[in-house]
Amino acid sequence: MKNENLFLQIVPSELLEPNWRLWSFIALLILGMGTLLMFPMGKVNGYIDPFYAPTVLVVPIAGLFRLTCYAYRKDYHKHLFRHPNSCTLSIRGDSTMRGYSGETKLFRIENLHRYFVYAGIAILPFFYYDFMISLMYGGIFSLRLGSVLLLLNAVLITLWISSCHAIRHLAGGRTDCYGCAFAGRQRKSLFNKQSFLNAHHELFAWLSLLVIIGIDLYLRGLSAGLPLDLNILKLL
Repeated sequence: MKNENLFLQIVPSELLEPNWRLWSFIALLILGMGTLLMFPMGKVNGYIDPFYAPTVLVVPIAGLFRLTCYAYRKDYHKHLFRHPNSCTLSIRGDSTMRGYSGETKLFRIENLHRYFVYAGIAILPFFYYDFMISLMYGGIFSLRLGSVLLLLNAVLITLWISSCHAIRHLAGGRTDCYGCAFAGRQRKSLFNKQSFLNAHHELFAWLSLLVIIGIDLYLRGLSAGLPLDLNILKLL
C-alpha cells in the first residue's frame, strides 16, 4: 500500500486515466479525412473548394507544414500528449518521470518545418487564383459571398505563412550583427515588420484553419441546395 501511494505521488493520477482528448482528436481527424475522401466537392457554382484546388497534389506536404507549425505543436504536445513538462501542477498531467517527448523519435519530423514552409509558399498563389476564377462565374463579373470567403481564406493563409517562425528565421532571425551584414538596416527593418506579424502567429494559424474548414462546409451547403450564395456586386 505504501509503495502504491508513493507511485501515485510521483506519477499524477491523470496519466493513469485514458487520454480522451487524444482519442477524441484521432476520431475527429479520421472522420474529417474520411468525409473529404468519400465526398469530394470539386467545383460548386464556380467556386473551387480550397481542399480540392490544384494544390491537392501537394496536400500531404502542406498538411505537414501546418501540423508541424509552432502555433499548433505547443497545444497538441501539452493537451493531447500531456507533454513536455510545462509546470509542476498535477492538473496538467505532467510527470518528471517521463522523458522529454518534444521533437524526439517520431516527432523529429517537426524539425523539418523550416523546409515545409516552401511548400506553403508555393501553393499560396492558387488560393488567390481560386478567388479570381470565382469572380467570372458564367462569364459575368460578380462578387458573391463565396468569393469574399475565398479572398478571406487567401489573406489569412498569407498572414499565417508570413508570420511563421521559419519565415522569421529567413527574414533575419539567424543574423547576429545587422551592422556587419550587407544591407543591414534594410534587413533589420524587414525583421521588425515580420516580428509584428509573428506576435500574432497563433491567431492567424487558428483563424486560417477555421475559415478553410468553414468554406468547405459552406460549399457543401451550396451543393445541398441551401440559398447561401448572396450576390454582393454584379457587372453586366
